[in-house]
Order: sequence, then structure tokens, then C-alpha cells
Amino acid sequence: MKNKLKFWIVLSLVLTFAAGVLGGIFGERFLMEKRMAGRAGRPGPFPSLEKMAKDLGLSAEQQERIKNIFQKNEERFKELNGDLHRKLQAIREQLKAEIDSVLTPEQKKKMEEMIERYRTRGKRGSGDRYPNRNKQEREKGEKK
Repeated sequence: MKNKLKFWIVLSLVLTFAAGVLGGIFGERFLMEKRMAGRAGRPGPFPSLEKMAKDLGLSAEQQERIKNIFQKNEERFKELNGDLHRKLQAIREQLKAEIDSVLTPEQKKKMEEMIERYRTRGKRGSGDRYPNRNKQEREKGEKK
């Protein structure tokens, strides 16, 4: 009877271990497939001129012409980026004005403080990113 009990205990442990291994393998495959499927719709970066020259067998003249095309379009991208930033700034200002029309003067002041904290939060060395931690904890974190 003791041997039977030992056998069932060992068998149950082996089966539990095997189920864990199989679950881990299939679980990871399932998760990885989901992650990769999410990336499939996004194009990668455009190939560099060097890669294009190698893969397409471009002549020196073709490389020079394509380089000029890239430079010309770089200026257009910069212009577009500037326009985009100006439009976003205008939308932010309009949004803030609409919100300010709803707030009391005290709330507006607090809102300005919130905005300022948000702006300085991302800058290195400015503002306290961890206001709830005491000085010793911050120093300990900086040493790591």
C-alpha cells in the first residue's frame, strides 16, 4: 500500500510538472504570436542609401541622384514637422481656453501648477519625479 501511495504521489508530481512545461511553451507561443501580429501592420524603417545601393546594384550616379532626392525631401519633412507642431500648439491653446472657461480662478491657478509640473517632469534634473519618497530613499535610488 505504501508503494502504491508513493507511486501516485510521484506520478502526480511528474504530471503537474509536465503540464506546467507544456502550458509555458504553448502560452509563450500564443503570446509571442500576438505580439508579432501587432507589429505586422507597421512598416519598418526605410532602407538606407547604402542598403539600397547594395540590394539594387545602383551606380554611383544613381546613388548621387537618390541622395539629392533624400536631401530635398528632408527639407519638406522638416517643414511638415514645423507645421504639425504649430497646429498642435494651436489646438492645445484652444483646449486650455475652453477648460479655463469652466474653472474658477483658484482652479485655474492649480491647473497652471499642474501644467508646469507636467512640463518639468520630463526634463532631466528638474522637478521631483518621486515626491512621495523621502530624501534617504531618493539618495539610495541614485546610488544604484
